[in-house]
Amino acid sequence: MKLQSTGWKLPVLIGILVIVALLMDFFFFTKATARREAKAQEQRQTASAAEAKQAAEKQAQEQKEAEAKRVRDEAEAKTEAEERRKKVAEDGAAEHARFMAHYLNSGFTRKPGVAIIGVAVESETGTMDPSVASALAQRFETGGVQLLNSFFKPEFVADKYVARIFAGETGIFDRLELTNWLSGVLIGHQTITYATNPTLQNTVTASSRLQVMALPVGLTWQSQSWTLSANGVGFSESDARMQAEERLIHRIASDSTMSLSNLTTNK
Repeated sequence: MKLQSTGWKLPVLIGILVIVALLMDFFFFTKATARREAKAQEQRQTASAAEAKQAAEKQAQEQKEAEAKRVRDEAEAKTEAEERRKKVAEDGAAEHARFMAHYLNSGFTRKPGVAIIGVAVESETGTMDPSVASALAQRFETGGVQLLNSFFKPEFVADKYVARIFAGETGIFDRLELTNWLSGVLIGHQTITYATNPTLQNTVTASSRLQVMALPVGLTWQSQSWTLSANGVGFSESDARMQAEERLIHRIASDSTMSLSNLTTNK
């Protein structure tokens, strides 16, 4: 009976030991798995943290580079804007200098203590009339007044500035900075009409009319104006005109009503 009892106990014991061994293996396996998983999790977290740090550093670097680029771009834009401004200013100054040189002969010697008057006369054809301008300059020339009949270039008359001044447009004074040179201007506008007389061998009569105006430059003094006229006779319009202008010049020299007192009160 004892042998039979011992025979079944041994397999049971072995089975128990196997179960215990399996349980222990499972326990240690589970624990090892948990350790591996924890370690793997830790590694993943470490890697994630490293990636996050790297991403943050990269973003910070990109922001830094972007800010540096923005500063450079702003500096370049500011420099370009300043260069454009300077170029516009230089181009404007050069254009203004060309504009003034186109209309003025400013290279003259100014006499100290005298008033400078620029003279320009427009003929009936819209061109400069130097003969009448010279006559006006000689008529008003005194020790206290210097008249310049060559101060304005022919383009000043040809571009209708004399006509515009007669019409009341004096903005050209500022554009040409005339206050830097002149106390005033003396301008004239000549018109001529022709008539043929059949009873006198078809001679031509030229009737010349000269409007003269004296204006201050840069001041509010009242302007002055005069009108002179003369006739000439010839066998052609050119001959009649020449005689009319000669008589007109004589009228200018002998006229006693014209005065530049308004322009020369202050020098």
